[in-house]
Amino acid sequence: MKLRVKSLKTQLALWVFLPTVLISFVDFLMGYHDADRIATLVQEQLLKGSARTISEQLEKVDDNYEIRIPPAAFELFSNEYIDHIYFTVRTGNGKLVAGNEELLPYTGTLQMEQGYYYLSTIRGEAVRVIAYEQMLANGVGNETSITQVAQTLNSHHAFRRSLFVRTIREHLILLAIVILGLMIALRWMMQPLIQFGELLMRRPTGSLESLSVDDTPSELQPVIFAINDYVTRLNKTLSSYEQFVANTAHQLRTSFSIINSQVDFAKRNPTNGVQQQQVLADIKSTIASGSKVINQLLILAAAEQNQSNASQGKLLNVSEVVKQVVVDMALLAQQKGLDLGIDELDESVCIRASPYLLRELIANLVDNAIQHIHAGGMITLTLVLEDQQAVLRVIDNGPGIAPEHREKVFERFYRVNEEKSNSSGLGLAIAKSICDSLSASIRLTGVDQGSGLQVEVRFPTQ
Repeated sequence: MKLRVKSLKTQLALWVFLPTVLISFVDFLMGYHDADRIATLVQEQLLKGSARTISEQLEKVDDNYEIRIPPAAFELFSNEYIDHIYFTVRTGNGKLVAGNEELLPYTGTLQMEQGYYYLSTIRGEAVRVIAYEQMLANGVGNETSITQVAQTLNSHHAFRRSLFVRTIREHLILLAIVILGLMIALRWMMQPLIQFGELLMRRPTGSLESLSVDDTPSELQPVIFAINDYVTRLNKTLSSYEQFVANTAHQLRTSFSIINSQVDFAKRNPTNGVQQQQVLADIKSTIASGSKVINQLLILAAAEQNQSNASQGKLLNVSEVVKQVVVDMALLAQQKGLDLGIDELDESVCIRASPYLLRELIANLVDNAIQHIHAGGMITLTLVLEDQQAVLRVIDNGPGIAPEHREKVFERFYRVNEEKSNSSGLGLAIAKSICDSLSASIRLTGVDQGSGLQVEVRFPTQ
């Protein structure tokens, strides 16, 4: 299964850290090789110094050879590690003069006073051996001697390990510094992208404003240009759609008005029977429902159009709008036998909003309450200032809305009771859309005692 990493930060970290780790691994291998090479070089120099010291002590007396091995020849190998030292001194023709017979003679060709190093085994232990040929000082003619010195590899391995550990320690410290620096640099480099994402998350719902490229890294500018281009095209599309909806709704409303007038004219015909009058009444009721939906669609279009310039609204006294809505809808409430009134009204509360949309918001909330409670019910409005916010509450003692439906009713055309024919499912959806355009929040809760519903809208006052 192919592993896909979606995070750009993780991908960048992998592209940086994996090569760093790979390079460090190669560097460790090279460090080990260098430590082994240095340890071998040191051992070879010690072997050569010992072999030269020993060979210089060989003398020829008459037809015999004499040699005195100085202690300095073996003191070169003194250390805390236990190494075995073997040596042989032979004449040029292979005659053993002194040393250990276990150290077999070297049979290859040697260069004078150069020394040749090789690995061998003595008594089951690996040894490094030098074969060193030198002219005999008091020899006859070109007579030479070959000195061999062998040392086991304990000190070599210990020295190599010490060098490698020291190298590894230094490299790990450098690697930790590099990784820490890369992490800091990575976080610093990713900060503009994180801030850009947070900026997008803070944008109001439905905002179609272009993004600024000031003080933006050059790598992000193509993304911002693409987003701005998309926003421009989307704004044109939405404007065309909203204009189409508005024009269509206006045309339909005009047509419905004409049909309604024709129905009213037909109902005045004295020759109509009871059945005909009932049919005309049903048509008139259907036209009223259709006209209401058309008006709601027009309000939705206006709310969506207002989202891009919500900050350009007028400074309004909310209490004046609340009182006007209550007066306008008092007759409808009275016809249904409902008590519509104001409980608390702070007349100093002002917000910046579209007068038309603010009135439609409050009217929709009151109308929604009127449509869903029975005769004898009560609808109360309050307006107060809380935590620097204007808080409007519309409270009724109707059947209320179950908690599982309270978020869904803000969806367009969602109806809690599908059998209720006079509900279009747009009332609270319109209220939510208007709240979004006014940068306000809306939520539904139950009432403290008994059944009912409380709709709370919070407006920013600054």
